[in-house]
Amino acid sequence: MLQNKHGLEKKYETIENLFKNKENFTVSDVQEALGNKRSTVYWILSNLAKKGYIYPTGKGIYSLQKKEKEIKSSISSLASLVINILKESGNEFFISGLDILSVFMEHVPETYPVILFVNKYSADEIYDVLSKNNIDAVTNRYFKNYHEIRRFSSVKEIVLIKETNEFVYSKNNLAVFEKAFVDLFYEVTRNDYPLSLQELVRIYLNMKRRISIDTARMKKIASRRNIQEDIRYITEYNHINQKAREFADILKKQELK
Repeated sequence: MLQNKHGLEKKYETIENLFKNKENFTVSDVQEALGNKRSTVYWILSNLAKKGYIYPTGKGIYSLQKKEKEIKSSISSLASLVINILKESGNEFFISGLDILSVFMEHVPETYPVILFVNKYSADEIYDVLSKNNIDAVTNRYFKNYHEIRRFSSVKEIVLIKETNEFVYSKNNLAVFEKAFVDLFYEVTRNDYPLSLQELVRIYLNMKRRISIDTARMKKIASRRNIQEDIRYITEYNHINQKAREFADILKKQELK
């Protein structure tokens, strides 16, 4: 334990007791709990982090549990085939969605649509390249949601081609976890992607347990897709007062009258 029993260790014990059931806690949370000046709280948290008693998970955010440093995605055979084919074409692209997040699932579906982001100027070319390699693909120019795709196609494995100008949130042709979650959330909630909300929630909870999610990055990514309010609500859910939730529910019911 810490050497200064009456100083830093006492602060740590207070923090541990207060936040042992929370995934993360903030500088503001600790300041309210300890009643110290903000500069003092920063000093306390910085020293506890250096000694390995708490772990930074974001800007001004900490956790009592150490998260895994690196988790590698386990993409499907179809996604792997797409990557190998498109690397030779020289086009910009990356895989996102369930392929990236399947490492956070207990039971991964045998088949599911691969979400492929490509430069909007090369979408048609990439579609032709995949077709020539006997890979079924559709672009969002022709199909708005997965329900439409199922009506016009009997294939089990398909690639959903999405156009983009942004490749900063990908590495080695794979989306970062925050980008993958936002994309999957969008497809499930807006485009009838074949994954239940319950499973999406389990994925998110497993992400929180195993890695340090950059919530600021996630919100920024979500703003590109106009779903920043959705993602902000999800990431800040634990900080929303119960009365505020009740107020929102009543407000919604009143507005629907």
